[in-house]
Amino acid sequence: MKNLMQFTIRIDLQHALYIIAFLSFGVCDGITGAYMMEKLGAGVEANIAAKYVFLAHGFEGVVLAKIGLTLTVLFTVHMITRYSKAYWSVNGFLIALAAGGVMAANANVNVLAGEIPWSPVEIIFTYILLVLLLIEIGSFMTCR
Repeated sequence: MKNLMQFTIRIDLQHALYIIAFLSFGVCDGITGAYMMEKLGAGVEANIAAKYVFLAHGFEGVVLAKIGLTLTVLFTVHMITRYSKAYWSVNGFLIALAAGGVMAANANVNVLAGEIPWSPVEIIFTYILLVLLLIEIGSFMTCR
């Protein structure tokens, strides 16, 4: 029983944010984007890199590329957290990344449903604004 307890994983706020960011930005956006291109053609995708990956490697290629990109970003953020005192700033970034994934996946689903989504410019602007605002709030919280 003691050995089993040694292998338990403690999930705190930051671990939960990493998981949520991975699922929304990596998995949900990747799958909905690939599905949208599969059903409606690569021309509906606003991201040129995603179009290229879809045309070259198909549905699975887009999903794997998005997951790989997300894991790279999250690993980089993890290394920053590990060697600095930017805990709250990193949490802000992870929240913004998760929100960006939700906005992108929502846009993909809206396109599939025949509705007019937010424009890519609106989504990117909102994401960048969230990143800057939440990192700054995190920086303020760290200084206190």
